[in-house]
Amino acid sequence: MAVSGTRECVRCGGSLAPDGRCSVCGEESRPAQARGGEVFPFNPRRDSSRLRSAFLFNKLTSERYPLSQSVSKIGRDETNNISITNDHYISRHHAWVLQMQGGFWVEDLGSTNGTLLNGELLTERRQIFAGDRITFGKTELVFAVE
Repeated sequence: MAVSGTRECVRCGGSLAPDGRCSVCGEESRPAQARGGEVFPFNPRRDSSRLRSAFLFNKLTSERYPLSQSVSKIGRDETNNISITNDHYISRHHAWVLQMQGGFWVEDLGSTNGTLLNGELLTERRQIFAGDRITFGKTELVFAVE
């Protein structure tokens, strides 16, 4: 799923190995498709039937946080399902990722510094798709599915 000239997975942002497989989501590289003269990569948002297990991935630390429960709470407090203690911009109970209606959704829990989805401040619960970037405090995680 590489866009011409890049070695980054279009699906989740991970690095592509020489064989074209992503080191994060394991997806094979696909050629860009053309539509109306415009080249664009395969869009994983269209194929939700392939969803299996999902996780959040920190590209800086290579940590994977599985989203195996219907509600995964995220924050600095160690009682959260996903505890990120090294970022003081993350609230104790910052946000959660919900698995419902056949997909995954993210919602900020009134955190001090907010939650960003692909660079936009969340003001309401939003559905997330493979490759989406979610920022809690100063920590950016990529949503990926296997």
